[in-house]
Amino acid sequence: MTVIDEKTKALTAQERMKQYRRFNILALDGGGTRGTIEAVVLERLDKEFPSLMRKTDLIVGTSTGGIQALGLAAGNTPTEVRETYVDSLQRVFADTLIDDVRDLWKATGADYSTDNMREVLTEQFGDKKLKDLEKKVAIPAFDLDPGPDRQFRSWKLKVFHNCEGPDFDGEELCVDVGLRTSSAPVFFPTVDGYCDGGVVANNPALIGLTQALRTGNDLPQINILSLGAGKSARWAEGGNLDWGAAQWAPHILYMMLEGGINMIDFQCQQILGEHYHRINPTLAEKMGLDDWSKVPDIMDVGNEVDLKASLKWLEEHWK
Repeated sequence: MTVIDEKTKALTAQERMKQYRRFNILALDGGGTRGTIEAVVLERLDKEFPSLMRKTDLIVGTSTGGIQALGLAAGNTPTEVRETYVDSLQRVFADTLIDDVRDLWKATGADYSTDNMREVLTEQFGDKKLKDLEKKVAIPAFDLDPGPDRQFRSWKLKVFHNCEGPDFDGEELCVDVGLRTSSAPVFFPTVDGYCDGGVVANNPALIGLTQALRTGNDLPQINILSLGAGKSARWAEGGNLDWGAAQWAPHILYMMLEGGINMIDFQCQQILGEHYHRINPTLAEKMGLDDWSKVPDIMDVGNEVDLKASLKWLEEHWK
């Protein structure tokens, strides 16, 4: 008969507990005004599954999803986040006469100033820092220039987070992080040397997975609920397109955004299997990332999504 000492018993019990403990990640895509879909879907899920946010361990978000992620991590309910988000879109994407003239000629400068967005974020977060948030967050941006003192001077991904570790960003202001992750090229000027995280990670689900693994969670413990801002109703017709820069220009941004989103979706499905679930409805028409006049239509898309399978998945996995 084998004798098991108390230390071995305790270790076995800890391993059993770890096996059943879940680490739940909520991931929110970028998408400009189309992020309204995520806000509406999340609000609906929360009403049907009230423990959704309480059982969420990490929120990752890019661009418009990053701003929503910060709001949720600050303790706002999905309903409050949706209301604040929708109410602010017209202000954020407001044009001035000077902007309109400049846009007409497409000579210089971004379409919109970041001034209104800064005001909106300041009203929401004040001087709150990442370390002050109630939940863990990971927010990607794109660092355009790490500086001449670096050994390798090259632009790169930067993930702002409040998870413990050597690259802890707890002292960063939520307002600054929100601006950096959402400063989309062409639409907004860069902020502090950063531009929109959607340039490299418009679907941040894999960033969430990596962050969870870095903080000591094992792969079998991890769940990801990934919310998208709608599949774009765009395509390029023709089997052999002999296009140059002028022909590709209207398509290349959306190709890169949609392509990156699909790649991360595929990778997470392969890695996590049943522990990964994504909601991303198809849009019936083209919707510009800055077209706030379409918000009522976008809200309809979010309200029409069938959530039965998603709620069943939450019941089975979000523990």
